[in-house]
Amino acid sequence: MKRRRSILIFSAILLVIGIALLLINIGVISLEMKELFVMFIPILFVFAGILYFIQSIHRKSSGSIFLSLFFLLYGSLLELNHYGMVHFTYGDWWKLWPIFFIYLAIKKIFFKEKVKFSIEADFDDKDIEDIKKYKNKYKKKYKKSFTLIGDMEFNTQNWPLKSMDLHNLTGDYYFDFNKAFIPEEETKITIKSRIGDVKMLIPEDIPVRIVTKVTLGDIRLFEQNSSGTKPHLVFESPNYHDSIKKIDILIEVGIGDIRIDRV
Repeated sequence: MKRRRSILIFSAILLVIGIALLLINIGVISLEMKELFVMFIPILFVFAGILYFIQSIHRKSSGSIFLSLFFLLYGSLLELNHYGMVHFTYGDWWKLWPIFFIYLAIKKIFFKEKVKFSIEADFDDKDIEDIKKYKNKYKKKYKKSFTLIGDMEFNTQNWPLKSMDLHNLTGDYYFDFNKAFIPEEETKITIKSRIGDVKMLIPEDIPVRIVTKVTLGDIRLFEQNSSGTKPHLVFESPNYHDSIKKIDILIEVGIGDIRIDRV
């Protein structure tokens, strides 16, 4: 419900901006109304940034911080440009790329989870090749679901676990398999996210095979930890191949953290 509300608010803001810009371009809106919209549209961007900031604080998650920073700064600079205080147009959005470094700093300072210890994962070429083969083996068997922006939660009581292939641009994933109804079969889950965190709780008695990969961020997979640039971690339960009820998980994150714990 929270994810749907966030998407609806963001979509409504985009709809208003799109209609306003269209009416301005085709000359339907008068000069006076045009000035009003030119001043009002940056405020919508600022409003969107505030919403994402509140969401990130409320959920204690870093997934929405990047969008919050971008919209807040983008809308503020457009508004200052309107009053002649700075020179910044709609097409200058690319100049905000240093926000990426600000996001990383905020993420590390305020959203860093404490762990008991840390080890570096050392993988050879064979390990990386196994990950690629794993991806190619299953990528054609799923019906892909792509979400541009938004968080996804699977934590309701007795939620039905099914094979899934989830992709998004920005947002967090949270899975509580302890509350799931897990079928008597091998369930395959693929998660790919550009920016965001992935958190999972897995029951002790459920065999799993897990492959994790992050371009920039941290991974905690049960008692294993890896951090830095392009960390990888792999885990397979000893009785995985002989079990009927089991979960096969592949997670790839661009910027963000992966945390998987047993419960």
